[in-house]
Amino acid sequence: MIEESAYTTDCDHFHRRDFIKVGVLGTLGFSMTDLFRIETMAKSEQFLGKTKSVILIWLGGGPSHIDIWDLKPNVPEEIRGIFKPIKTNIPGIKICEHLPNIAQQMDKICLIRSMTSPETTHKRGTHCMMAGLLPLTALTKLSDGSIVTDLKEQPNAGSPPYIAIPSPIVYGGDNLLGSALAPAPLNENLTSESFKFRTLVTPNQIMQQRFDRRKTLRELIDATFKKYESQNSGAIATDEFYNTAYNMISSTEARAAFDLSKESEKLRNEYRRDQFGQRCLLARRLVQAGVRFITIKLGGWDNHNNIFPSLKRQLKSFDQTIATLIRDLANQGLLDSTLTLIMGEFGRTPIINRRGGRDHHSKVFSIMLAGGGIKGGQTIGSSDAYGEVPVDLPVRPEDLSATIYHCLGINYKQPIESPEGARITLSHNGKHIQQALI
Repeated sequence: MIEESAYTTDCDHFHRRDFIKVGVLGTLGFSMTDLFRIETMAKSEQFLGKTKSVILIWLGGGPSHIDIWDLKPNVPEEIRGIFKPIKTNIPGIKICEHLPNIAQQMDKICLIRSMTSPETTHKRGTHCMMAGLLPLTALTKLSDGSIVTDLKEQPNAGSPPYIAIPSPIVYGGDNLLGSALAPAPLNENLTSESFKFRTLVTPNQIMQQRFDRRKTLRELIDATFKKYESQNSGAIATDEFYNTAYNMISSTEARAAFDLSKESEKLRNEYRRDQFGQRCLLARRLVQAGVRFITIKLGGWDNHNNIFPSLKRQLKSFDQTIATLIRDLANQGLLDSTLTLIMGEFGRTPIINRRGGRDHHSKVFSIMLAGGGIKGGQTIGSSDAYGEVPVDLPVRPEDLSATIYHCLGINYKQPIESPEGARITLSHNGKHIQQALI
């Protein structure tokens, strides 16, 4: 069983704790501060893409490509490790023996085995992969999710467009686009039988009439101070946060999306009854509710020591949950419109170190894509015989970002501008991966 709480830091002491600041939404009487800082979307789409939603599963720490997706069985043992490759349901594609369930979903999956990044530290590597650009001081914490939130209309006004489970993938600095476009964190114990998303439940003593009266009072107060706050991005974010919060509380459809009890016991068990499994099931329900961008954090892949026993335990539950997610999205008719990505900040070194682990390696590594216009049943690019460098079709972080935008129907060559006037091209020098697309 993989639990996020068990893996709080990596070797750089880069914390992956939940960054939820607890506060009180005074007029409602329950905690919601910092939950939804979301900008209302009213911008036109440039062109159509197949993707309506994105699920990004973040394997924090840097998963070992050479032991999971790109095994090298014919090289010396100090490189190949102890795991063996197995066949998938696509002839010629093999993956780790501890991924038998994913192997049977390979017809829906595209593996990129030639991902490459210049960054080998956790924070900078995370920024590269999450934003598609090098971490420059003035532009830190830009993310594909924030850009999608900004540029794509939200089909369901009652749901936030960008949700981070259990918390945002943090890599320092302020959001270039302003705090209104930060993801809404969702840190709940989803394995509890009595789970109820607390933020969407008003206290018993607050009836609907009283709830509406307080909302009206707040609107009157806001109108008085709005002219003084028009240039303050924090105030704007807070205002939109309240609007989204009210919409969610009053929306039956939005509340239902968070109710896992509506799923069968059989399906919940297939996802696995651990936090990661239930978070992936919740992500599928949120996609159905129209949420645009969802991240799910799963730490514990920074295997500098004793990699094989640790990785074997991790892969068992990872394999079942991911295979179930892909199959469930397909069964629900959602896979074609849901781009699912599984990746970390880099891979691991081909050489096994003296502690029985592998160290940081960004020259080449692997990531997984499925759905949303991605052509399954294929691998793109390759690494050399030792899994050390790409030998064909190298894919850079900016190319990955361009591919995400392209699938969503966003022109990745267009510039965007922050509230403070900073301008940047969405994918600087990036180009979408044509071979990956249907």
